[in-house]
Amino acid sequence: MSKALSSFVLLFLTVGFLHAQTTVRGVVTSQEDGSALPGVSIVVKGTSVGTVTDGNGKYVVNVSRDASTLVVSYIGFATMEVNINNRSVIDITLEQDVKILSEAIVVGYGAVDKSTHVGSSAQIKAADIEKRPVSNALNALIGAAPGVQTTMGSGAPGSAPAIRVRGFGSISNSNTALYVVDGVPFDASTVNLNPEDIESISVLKDASTTAIYGSRGANGVIMITTKKGKAGKSNFNISASGGTISRGLPEYETVNAQQYYPLMWEAYRNTLHYGSANLPMDVANSVASGQTTTYGGRTYSGIADLLGYNPFNVPGNQVVDVNGVLNPNAQLLYPDDLNWAKAIQGGGQSRQNYTMSFDGGADKTDYFVSLGYTDEKGYLVNSDYKRFTGRINVSTQATKWLKTGLNLNGAYSLANNDNTSGNTSFINPFYISRYIAPIYPIYAHDPATGAFVLDENGNKIYDMGDKRLFASGRHAIWENELNKRTQTRGVLGARTYATVNILPSLRATTNLSFDLQDTHERRFDNPILGDGAPAGRAYHYLYRTTGTTWNQLLEFDKTFGQHHLNVLGGHESYSYKYNYLTGSRTGMIVDGVTELPNFATVLGVSSYEDNHTIESFFSRASYDFDKKYIINASLRRDGNSKFFRDVRWANFWSVGGAYNIEREDFFQVSWVDLLKVRTSYGVVGSDGLTDINGNTSYYPYQALYTLGRNNDAEPGFTQASIANNALTWETAKNFDLGVDFSVFKGRLSGSFEYFNRITDGLIFDVPLALANGGTTGGGFRVSQNIGSLYNRGFELQLTGDIVRSGDFRYSATVNWTTFKNQITKMPETQQLIVSGTKAYSVGHSIYDFYMREFHGVDPETGLSLYKTNIETTNTRIVGADTLTSIISEANLRYTGHSSIPKFYGSMDHNVSYKGLSLRVLFTYQVGGKVYDSAYGSLMHGGTYGTTMHVDAFNRWQNPGDITSVPRFDNGNTVNQSGASTRFLTDASYLQINSVTLNYQLPRQLVSTIGAKNASVFLAGENLALFSARKGMNVSGTFNGTVSNSYTFNRVLSVGAKLGF
Repeated sequence: MSKALSSFVLLFLTVGFLHAQTTVRGVVTSQEDGSALPGVSIVVKGTSVGTVTDGNGKYVVNVSRDASTLVVSYIGFATMEVNINNRSVIDITLEQDVKILSEAIVVGYGAVDKSTHVGSSAQIKAADIEKRPVSNALNALIGAAPGVQTTMGSGAPGSAPAIRVRGFGSISNSNTALYVVDGVPFDASTVNLNPEDIESISVLKDASTTAIYGSRGANGVIMITTKKGKAGKSNFNISASGGTISRGLPEYETVNAQQYYPLMWEAYRNTLHYGSANLPMDVANSVASGQTTTYGGRTYSGIADLLGYNPFNVPGNQVVDVNGVLNPNAQLLYPDDLNWAKAIQGGGQSRQNYTMSFDGGADKTDYFVSLGYTDEKGYLVNSDYKRFTGRINVSTQATKWLKTGLNLNGAYSLANNDNTSGNTSFINPFYISRYIAPIYPIYAHDPATGAFVLDENGNKIYDMGDKRLFASGRHAIWENELNKRTQTRGVLGARTYATVNILPSLRATTNLSFDLQDTHERRFDNPILGDGAPAGRAYHYLYRTTGTTWNQLLEFDKTFGQHHLNVLGGHESYSYKYNYLTGSRTGMIVDGVTELPNFATVLGVSSYEDNHTIESFFSRASYDFDKKYIINASLRRDGNSKFFRDVRWANFWSVGGAYNIEREDFFQVSWVDLLKVRTSYGVVGSDGLTDINGNTSYYPYQALYTLGRNNDAEPGFTQASIANNALTWETAKNFDLGVDFSVFKGRLSGSFEYFNRITDGLIFDVPLALANGGTTGGGFRVSQNIGSLYNRGFELQLTGDIVRSGDFRYSATVNWTTFKNQITKMPETQQLIVSGTKAYSVGHSIYDFYMREFHGVDPETGLSLYKTNIETTNTRIVGADTLTSIISEANLRYTGHSSIPKFYGSMDHNVSYKGLSLRVLFTYQVGGKVYDSAYGSLMHGGTYGTTMHVDAFNRWQNPGDITSVPRFDNGNTVNQSGASTRFLTDASYLQINSVTLNYQLPRQLVSTIGAKNASVFLAGENLALFSARKGMNVSGTFNGTVSNSYTFNRVLSVGAKLGF
């Protein structure tokens, strides 16, 4: 009886318990790509009841009838509470937690938690790169962080921006950061990397993050980490985009043909009247118009004869009357054939990018495989770039104690390039199109009717310009069509590693890397016209770069209660080799063949090899207590083959600390999420020595000789450099003090930093003393560590989640940087070194302008006036200034201006509503100057055959005119328009760098084809630039100069991404 009663009670309780419970099941997926999430924790709120999802993201959990909420959590995703509401099936979508994801910062030889990071660094993720459809990933760094200053990349296909980190640490050597890809220095070009293969790009800015790279870390470190697979996921992704490329920077505003002729008439008239001919004004007017051909026993030409071309339908002596007014009946014979700036834009003007990738992983192995193709056709004729990329990244947990992996990548590219290297070369299409007068046609025309002159096949013939005053007998467009400039490049990279877990807190890792880049450039100069005429010539250049790195690391990582200690020690061997081989011949034998045997005469053959090695021992230790108090130190000892054996070893180190105040018990401020103060100091080196041509120098301390200085059959050589066994690297002593903060649950976050970067041992080429073999002209120089400078400044970054209202969100990030650069020590024998428009001396920045100072225009004579420190028959004193109209008498002086801006930064705006998102990125710069030499050349004041800027209309014409544009005079252009502060221009600008509109298609829709996610986007790059002058490339350089070169593109793209 008792046994039966017990059984009944047990059955009653079990039935009651089961009746009081229900089963909830479902699938947990990622909002980002719709993939299932394994290992997600699902707990009934307020209880210990719970489960985790399986490998397919599925879960089943029993909950009581009175349970109301499930708590869902997963690393990297925001924790979510889900109301049960008596449902039995609940599918859950988790959002990535941006704050958590950003906490892992990639640094040298590892990664650190952002909360315990004592250094200064910035990092952009794959999602940030994907928002900008660029062919070179470094373009995504433009505007990405404070302290990171970039130029706008050239418009040439595949080009990248120049990047500077926290100012300019050297005068004569490289200021380029060290590039590290997947943990090792990268010796190939970053253009070989597919942006869609990149997981993150980190910029390391202070000594605590860069000292671990020793003699190469002084200019900052840019770390690129490529993607790898994720365990439990299997994904197949396709992305495709296509778009148009156009010139992003418009040309300067110049005069047209109808305006040009009267201006040149005036320049000629003024030369006749004010110059040595000294003709009366009325006679000069008539002569300039071509209506008077003889006077005072001399014969004169009219302006039409001087210019060589008359594009109008009236005779040359009737184009401009004696008052300098264009004949109202003058009509252009070929008005549509005078726009050279438009004609050079004959490229394909398109861009296509395609990438296919597979990634995934099981319990022990993960993988990432990708294939990419880029086809970019520039706006310039004969300007295109094709790139094929591939990557395989596999890691496996071979045993409990061994993990290993292999990362292989390859790239193959083909490029055609116009010859734009010579700033004032007649084959440079930018130079010719910018300055050629608007009266010279592109094609040949009948001078009477204006009809095109055709060849025997009915094709238009280019005008050779034999009568042109500008680029006579040359034709930049035709020459670039006939010439060939091609580049073929193959790249192979390999990374492999093995990690052995010796103890739970101790592991050993070895990394081995190899990078190979082979480049073959071919040049062909045609035999018809230009530099190759009349025989034709061909050049072949072969370059090979190889780099290997092998390191061994031992890392101890242990948590003792609230204490955490990490210690890293390592050894690294780095080896670099560069091989160069070139051959050239002239005298083309058979048309159409540009291989060297088809040319009769050898022009030259040359080859050389450079080698560079670095042996290093390094360590780093970090400790934190409860993530509250953090200290960090690193030490690296480098032996660098660039320096003499007695001085090639040196120590580089850093110390740093941080204090997370918000973790203190006494700090009870509920709205403060993070308040961290951090500081660091360290010593870092720069071995980026360069020669006089700006090329890397691998043997700077040695006495080098130039071979091939032969005298007929007698061999010979000359000395190229003088030895200095005491030469060593430039040394940076970097201090950083910063505050990181986050308030109102992440609604407002940011950082504010002060940095002081002191460089000692600046290298100068110092003339030898006469007693040591020097010359009075300074012909023999020796490199010495003899100067110092500093960069000091402040950085600010603010990020605000301004609107969070249901499905609508708006956030913005503002970056701001200001710094001062100043030289503090110069060579004793060279207290002032003039370099172009700049000069180096104590108390000035490396980019302070040093040139002749333009005072203004004499209102009575129209002559340019310059300040001088001497007195001659040409000078006069006005107020406190001594002035001259002869530019050679004006002295060079500091102008009080620099190309370094007062501050610069960016503004990044992000708006989203449901599946629709919009990103707009601006960059800006305030202050600083640009020496606009291109504008100066367009304001020449009377050079026949060269066009003019529209500001020429503001010229001086009559006594009493108040203007800043001097009198036009062909015979006096040197004095009237010489290089001076007249052409210094405000360098401030605002640029719309990127606009991207993206739409994430509803998951219910894409699931019908078995896809996890799909999106489409519209994007625009470099949409507008607002500056002081249209056409001025204010963002093209750091030193405040402009050139006649390939300016940046405007790219409009449409694309789609599909994930399975």
